[in-house]
Amino acid sequence: MSKYDVIVLGLGGMGSSTVYHLAQSGVKVLGLEQFTEAHALGSSHGKTRLIRKAYFEHPDYVPLLHQSYDLWHQLENLSQEKLLHLSGLTLFGSSASAILKGVRKSKDQFDLKVREVSEVEAQHWNPVFHIPKGFVGVEEPGAGFLEVEKCIKAYLKVARSLGAEIRFEQPCFSWGANSKEVWVEAGHEKIYADKLVITAGPWTSQILQDLNLKLQVHRVTQFWFQGKNASVLNQIKSCFAFDMPYGFIYGFPVFSHSKFLKVAIHKPGEKVNHPSEVRRNWNEQDHVEVSQFLKQVLPEIDPKPMEGSICLYTMSPDEHFVIDQHPSWDRVSFAAGFSGHGFKFASTVGKILSDGAYLSKYPKTIDFLRLRPIVLNGILTKS
Repeated sequence: MSKYDVIVLGLGGMGSSTVYHLAQSGVKVLGLEQFTEAHALGSSHGKTRLIRKAYFEHPDYVPLLHQSYDLWHQLENLSQEKLLHLSGLTLFGSSASAILKGVRKSKDQFDLKVREVSEVEAQHWNPVFHIPKGFVGVEEPGAGFLEVEKCIKAYLKVARSLGAEIRFEQPCFSWGANSKEVWVEAGHEKIYADKLVITAGPWTSQILQDLNLKLQVHRVTQFWFQGKNASVLNQIKSCFAFDMPYGFIYGFPVFSHSKFLKVAIHKPGEKVNHPSEVRRNWNEQDHVEVSQFLKQVLPEIDPKPMEGSICLYTMSPDEHFVIDQHPSWDRVSFAAGFSGHGFKFASTVGKILSDGAYLSKYPKTIDFLRLRPIVLNGILTKS
C-alpha cells in the first residue's frame, strides 16, 4: 500500500496551486479531483479573472497580492505560458462610492500606483463608454487579468513534471484522521497520507460538516457580448469596473483566446442548497442588470449575450476567506469561502497551504483569515 506525504482534495485554482507548491518542495503529493481538469462546474472557470493590488475589500489583502503577482510570474516562467495580462484597470463610481474609498485606502496605506480620474477626464476616458454624469475614477496600471483555465492547467502540468500524482474523476466519499495519519476514501480505494489539504470550493461544507462553517453557495452568471460593429471591441484595451446603483459591474478587453467582450456583475445570485444540483442553463432574467449597464454605459455593445457561463460563489459570513488548520486535527488544513474574489490569490494561497502542510508554518499575513469562532448576532462565525 502506497502512502503519500500529502493528499490535496479538489484541484480548482487553490488545489492545483497547492499541489504545484508541494511538488516544488519535493513532497510526495497526490491531487484528487472529482471532475475533469479545469472543469466548469465549480468556481475556477470562465476564461478570465481580475487581478489588482489596490484592494477595496480590505488593505490586509495587499501583502498577499504582492506575493501573488510574484508567484504568478514564477508559474509563467516555469510553464512557458502567458497567464497574467497587465492591461490596467479603471474603476468608476460616484464621489461617495465606498468601493473607490476602499481603493484609495489600500493605495495610501501601501503607496500603490493608482491615478485619480476626474469627472471631466472620465467623460473623455474612452469614446466607447458613456460614463454616468458625476462619476470619477481610479486607474491602476498594474492591474489586469488572469486566464483561469490556463492557470490551472499550467499548475498541474508543472506539478506532474515535478513528480506529483494527479487523478481526475475521483470523488471523495469520506476522509478521516488520527494522531498518526490521514486517509481518504476515493473510488474503491482508501488512500493514506501524513497530511490532508481540503480545497473543495463549493463542496467544502459537505466535506467539513463537523466545522459548521456557515458557508453559503450562490449561483452567479458570466456573459460575453459582441459589438454592434466590428471595430468597437478593439477600442476597449483595458479592464474596467463600475460601482453602479444596482451592483458592481466589471469587464475585460478581448484578447487572443476570446472573440467576445466579457461583462459580469459581482453579486451573489440565487442560493444553492447543493453544488451538484445547480441550474446550469441561463435565461434573460440572469443578465438583466448587465444588459441594463450595457445600454447605459456601452451602447455600442449588443446587450444580448453570445455566450454565458454559470459560476459558483462560496460566501463566508463576512466575505473574507477562511484559511486554517482543522481545530481537531492538525494534520488537516483547508481553504474555503473565497466569496467571488479569490482566484487572483490562488498562487499565494497554494504556497500558504503547502507550507502549512509541509512545514506546519503559516504566515502572519493570514491572521485575519484564520478560523476564530465568535458569536455575531447569534450566529457562530469567524471574526
